Amino acid sequence: MSQELLHCPQCQMNFDRYTRTPQMLPKCGHSMCMRCLKESSKIICPEDGLLQPADLTLYPVNQAVLRIICKSQDNDLTWNPDKMQQCPQHHKQLELICIDDRCRICANCALFGIHKQHNIQNADYVDKSIKENLIQTQNLTLIIQDKIKSLKLPLINKKIHDQIRLCIKQQQTLAEEQFKEIINQILLKQQKVIEDIEQKYKQLEDQFFKKETLTITQILDKADLWILGSNQKIQEFHLAKEKGEIPYSLLLQDSSNKQGNQILEEIDDYLLKFQNNLEDIVSAIPTFNQYEQLYFDDPNILKDLSIIEQSFLKEIDEQPPHNEFLGSSLPESTCQSQPSSNNISQNTISPQQPHQKRASQQFALVSPKVQSRQQSASPKKPAAKKKLNTKVESILFNCNGDHLDLSQQELGDDGIMILEEQIRNKKIKIVKLMRNRISDIGAMKLMELHCQVLYLQSNVITEKFLDMIMNAILKQVQIHIKTVYLGQNLINQFRVKKKIEDLKKLGISIQM
Repeated sequence: MSQELLHCPQCQMNFDRYTRTPQMLPKCGHSMCMRCLKESSKIICPEDGLLQPADLTLYPVNQAVLRIICKSQDNDLTWNPDKMQQCPQHHKQLELICIDDRCRICANCALFGIHKQHNIQNADYVDKSIKENLIQTQNLTLIIQDKIKSLKLPLINKKIHDQIRLCIKQQQTLAEEQFKEIINQILLKQQKVIEDIEQKYKQLEDQFFKKETLTITQILDKADLWILGSNQKIQEFHLAKEKGEIPYSLLLQDSSNKQGNQILEEIDDYLLKFQNNLEDIVSAIPTFNQYEQLYFDDPNILKDLSIIEQSFLKEIDEQPPHNEFLGSSLPESTCQSQPSSNNISQNTISPQQPHQKRASQQFALVSPKVQSRQQSASPKKPAAKKKLNTKVESILFNCNGDHLDLSQQELGDDGIMILEEQIRNKKIKIVKLMRNRISDIGAMKLMELHCQVLYLQSNVITEKFLDMIMNAILKQVQIHIKTVYLGQNLINQFRVKKKIEDLKKLGISIQM
């Protein structure tokens, strides 16, 4: 291959395997270096003048040229013994190197001369050490450059945006379903609610963009600074080779490679943490309780509050579930917990606020449906038996496999008692009940199931639950469940470490 094919026709610099990799132009097949492609606002082939596309992902690496470059650079890493000079004092070949004085010496200099008792190494060994250190630096540079591709802000922002859009769609759908039974005045307010949900999520999206941009920018700054230093070392090596000198600065390991490994670990840790916590964005959604005073202070609307049972107006959780991904930088309005949907059907109406009660007295509903509810709420008649709501019943009816997911259904302990009776004899291996306001009593009831794995994260379970399991085992109560996930509950994992170890010895794995 001609030498002119080994350099970029745009900048006339030699191709290399780092920042000036040979990239093939998609429309003509000629090659330009990656640096020239990135610096050009409009890419035009210097060979034939053809205008090329702007998307750099369409430019593959010219593997043929790259292999020649890599082979040439690898050959440059080996010292040429024919260039070794002779000692002017002893007239012997300078085949040794004094590490202390950083110079070539002969065997007599090492045994009898001024270099006696110095740190003397064979030239081949020095050559090998330098080559190994340089190759390690080169490989680490390539790995970091490859990892940086995962830190592209458009990619990160798209994932955040897609998750936010999913939450928006879910919240809007829920709002639309809840407003179907409301009179025309409520329907007029519905569009305002949907618009506000969109605005709240866009604010949350912007906050995540800023937070992730700051984190990624800090990592990229460190990586760019380290790559700059490593490239300087590589250039120093080639300059020393051209002058016939030994690059002693590359002989010994310094802290730069350690810093490179730390940067690599930081990138991996960030990507893992980001991926694990991206789904938790949904726990930070604003509650409809924020809109209650704004939308339901009109007396004409307050008269219909009694029919919005199991709607957005239920009381909200006092404490939101812990969300590590959100951090402490977000305002309180974005970290409030979700409104309770109260999936255990009640035949009583939740107490109204004073102004709501007055409005209800002035604008009493006369529909048979509401009258039936009011009559059932009277203390003169016994309350009907509690049951699971339609959505949960539908999930149970359609559950034919070994996996049941009823997360975020706000079942509570009462719902768990009903649920345990219905699925007790079903062949279910995995049951997920995250964010259901389950306490120790409800959790212990679930331990009677014949499943193998139980997910109970983000509930209100305490370490007393672990004591209850231990007591049941000591009483020789048969427990079929082998693994229980209890993260983000009211449990201090450091205080219960010994209890977890004891339960593990008895065949029950507690995961925090």
